[in-house]
Amino acid sequence: MSIITHIDRTARVHVVFDDERTAPADRYTIWLEGRDRVVVAQPFESPTSVWQRVLHQLADMRDVIRRGAWEGREGIYATIYAGIRPTEQQKQAHIRDWIVFSLNRLANPAMNKDGESRVQALIALSELHGLAAPRAVHVTLPTLEQIEAEIARRMTSPT
Repeated sequence: MSIITHIDRTARVHVVFDDERTAPADRYTIWLEGRDRVVVAQPFESPTSVWQRVLHQLADMRDVIRRGAWEGREGIYATIYAGIRPTEQQKQAHIRDWIVFSLNRLANPAMNKDGESRVQALIALSELHGLAAPRAVHVTLPTLEQIEAEIARRMTSPT
């Protein structure tokens, strides 16, 4: 088995396949934006027809993203596993990428006006990337009485 990844820049697709396989693929798994779809060849269906169905499914998935207010993601690449099943590690990597993207959106003040959720997203991102979580800074402000006492002290002290 010789696993190869072909990059099709025009279709914005990474196609992962077994280079030593001689029979046409009968199962395709499409990963895009943390989601997957499986396309299975029907009996006596030509490889070209199956591939056209795969591309149609991918177009449907991209259309859902376009309608879902996730602007700026039109250029994202999909991964198609042709004739092989993605490993658990590959699945987790796809899901992790999606989580990181989503957290980055939540952490961006231009996309999210809620300060508390931005802080939570930044904490989660720092943990995912193995960084120390941001520390809370506690500030003690003086009371009104303390301020007035300091003003009085400064006014009576010689300069």
